[in-house]
Amino acid sequence: MTDLTTAAFAPRIDLAVTATEGVREMYSARPLVARAVERAVDAEGSLAAVEEVDGARSITVCIGVSAQDDTVAVASAVAAAVRGTDDAAAGATVRVRVGRLVAPAT
Repeated sequence: MTDLTTAAFAPRIDLAVTATEGVREMYSARPLVARAVERAVDAEGSLAAVEEVDGARSITVCIGVSAQDDTVAVASAVAAAVRGTDDAAAGATVRVRVGRLVAPAT
């Protein structure tokens, strides 16, 4: 693992996720309380949740995928993109939650 801080690393994850083909939207993966505190102090944070416990890093992202796309393939591509973000993601546990199937525009 590198010395890259969570605050510097998390926005890179957001960029990797949103650049992945098939991702239509990205949502906050952080707990509700953390999001509420962030809004109260008017801070701009990452949508990805990055946690470090005993030297092990855990990354969670939440995405929206088109109902026409293969959800499993998109989620797998997102996980690969997150792992390829930086050496800081090497060995991290990556969780991809599909929070919504986005209906195509008519």
